[in-house]
Amino acid sequence: MKQLIGVILAFLAVNHTIGQDLSGRIVDANQKEGLYKASIFIVEVHVGTYTDSAGYFEFSNSLPNEFTIRISHPLYESRFVKARRGDTVMLNLVEHHLDFEDVIVSSPSGGLAKSNAFRIDHLKVKELNAIQSSSLSEAISNINGVQQASIGVGISKPVIRGMQGVRVLTLLNGMRVENQQWGGDHGMAVTQLGIESVEVIKGPSSLLYGGDAFGGVVYLIDAPYAQQNTHEIEVNSLFETVSMGTTSSLSYKVSKGIFRLNIAGLYANNADYQLPNGRYAQNSRFKNQGVKLGVGISKKNWASHVRYIYSNNRNGIPGHTHDSIIDPLSFQVNEQSRSNTIPAQVIQNHIVSFDNKFFIGKNELGILVGHTLNDLSEFEEKVTIPGLHMTLNTSLYNLRFKAVFGEHWQLISGLQGMVQVNRNSAKAEMRLIPDFNQYDNGLYSIAYFSKNKWNLQFGARYDIRTLDVGSMNFKKNYQSPNFSVGGTHSSDDHTWRLNVSTGYRPPHLSELFSDGIHHGSFRYEIGDRDLQPEYATQIDASYEMHGEHIEFIVNPFYNYISNYIQIQSVDSIIDGASVFEYKQAELVQLYGLDVGFHYHPHFAHWLHLESSYSYIRGEELTGRSVALMPQARINSFLKFNLKNKGKFKMEQITVQHQYYFHQNQVSAYEITSPDYHLWNVGMDFLYALETPIRISLGVKNILNTAYINHLSGLKNIDLQHPGRSFYINIGYTINGKLKTSK
Repeated sequence: MKQLIGVILAFLAVNHTIGQDLSGRIVDANQKEGLYKASIFIVEVHVGTYTDSAGYFEFSNSLPNEFTIRISHPLYESRFVKARRGDTVMLNLVEHHLDFEDVIVSSPSGGLAKSNAFRIDHLKVKELNAIQSSSLSEAISNINGVQQASIGVGISKPVIRGMQGVRVLTLLNGMRVENQQWGGDHGMAVTQLGIESVEVIKGPSSLLYGGDAFGGVVYLIDAPYAQQNTHEIEVNSLFETVSMGTTSSLSYKVSKGIFRLNIAGLYANNADYQLPNGRYAQNSRFKNQGVKLGVGISKKNWASHVRYIYSNNRNGIPGHTHDSIIDPLSFQVNEQSRSNTIPAQVIQNHIVSFDNKFFIGKNELGILVGHTLNDLSEFEEKVTIPGLHMTLNTSLYNLRFKAVFGEHWQLISGLQGMVQVNRNSAKAEMRLIPDFNQYDNGLYSIAYFSKNKWNLQFGARYDIRTLDVGSMNFKKNYQSPNFSVGGTHSSDDHTWRLNVSTGYRPPHLSELFSDGIHHGSFRYEIGDRDLQPEYATQIDASYEMHGEHIEFIVNPFYNYISNYIQIQSVDSIIDGASVFEYKQAELVQLYGLDVGFHYHPHFAHWLHLESSYSYIRGEELTGRSVALMPQARINSFLKFNLKNKGKFKMEQITVQHQYYFHQNQVSAYEITSPDYHLWNVGMDFLYALETPIRISLGVKNILNTAYINHLSGLKNIDLQHPGRSFYINIGYTINGKLKTSK
């Protein structure tokens, strides 16, 4: 009888969508009823649609000959299948319980998470914002093994296993983002606007992305276009009491035939944040403005995306002083303000990319070219004349070819390159680093083998960097090979991984030639032109257990680094600022452990308990501690999913607890940090009108805990993080069908 029903359903599906590039039906595995609004997404060309009330779907776009389909539904486990143009796909979905798989975008092979030889954390921004974050960097810091280094609320950047700045590479849809990240007071150049998900690779990733991916990669992925032949308007507004801050965004999406368009804008305005003692952190205010545009076209065996981002940020620099004897109370004020003042940074970013994919049978050719412009001004003593003004232009290319050999082998080879030009303005009062030209080129090849439960990966790369600093009579070539080898053995319940990879990073210009006061870091920095490249070898292992009710992950790692560059205090004062010099340690080892746990029992389907633990130790072989290692942390979430009737209903309650351990493993000039607890709570509501309204309410730092994270740039002036903060986030989406010609 079941076979007969299956034949009838297949017959109906074929007759329902004759002549389509792809068609099919998605049904409940138990009830055999069609699923309404299951999402069907073509991974390679970023095209999607929903099933109708009977579970049917169809694509009339020009799809490649072969492609990957992601089928998902809020109440069911996701599935990924390979298909060909003209196929009719009939699939069953089982009820959602623990659903951990997704296609990994940052991996050139584009495979499922469990098939990658190195572990990649993939999380949606919505999940990271179960408790609303004030910035993208803060949201990313919820990922295990990732924290943030910050100067107040407006300036922060991710820290991956103790690495930050020039050792961590940020990519947006494969396009690297350059924003003078060497500076301690230079935050991320990207906001949460239009970002759907984040992938984090921990440890050396030079094989895939070059030398600057020495400590890890943050790979940001844009939200998809609207579903096929629909348009969508989304409005969102966030208010936080701690800074009386507002963040508002508006986006419009449309998809029709082979054409797709995303356009979005954001405006944020935050006053000085309130401290736990009721006073305010002077000049911690910030403003963000930005627009984002994406245009996509797909036609049979070709897909193209043009993307452009503009942002204009003004960040106050809290804790600015020229006094050699610091009074922490002088940076706290009784009145909150948001008006423009100095010192401040004014940062403009332009990011444009042109991404093309050509599908040649089972093979794929990718060509990405792009340009970023970062204009950074720091106003310190004068409103009209910047103390520091630099313009960084970066042009990039990425050429990649994926060849498929039979059922088990893939070979991915590519060329990557970059031209970077930095110029100081003649109007600025000083120069912290000189003008320079930098040229990068890299050639790599990676082989993938997959059979049964085994996935193996091995590859090699060679990079050459030329750094030209004419004013310093300095021109030097840095070059090095890198390799990676690893494998994974996975089943439905268990995944084992082991990976060995190397990394290589030439010294950054700031480490070679800095000579001046870096006001954002409150120190006088001096470089060393004789610094040598860093080399790393990391062994990374992991075990994942996926049960019916529980998931458990343990991920130990060991990273051995030679010529490690670090900035060290010198017993000297220049122009009222403490002097710091860039030095090299002959050998450094970074080792630690990430552990994750997720419990979701059948008998309490509404309950989720998630907890993670991360620890890292950095030390020279002499036993001396490496500076700026993050505190060990336990990060736990207790989530209650609720099912209520009526138009206005509560959907989820989230309670978060974070425990940061005492950090006493510090370098000679560092101050130890005490342990502390943080409690947060959030609630999500749905007002089910014709245009549904989603409302999130919450409280961060419920107990008004006074604390300073070990990686805070304001630690030396004893300026604490924000106190208790209430937030409300309101958003709604308007969807509509487009008329299509028959």
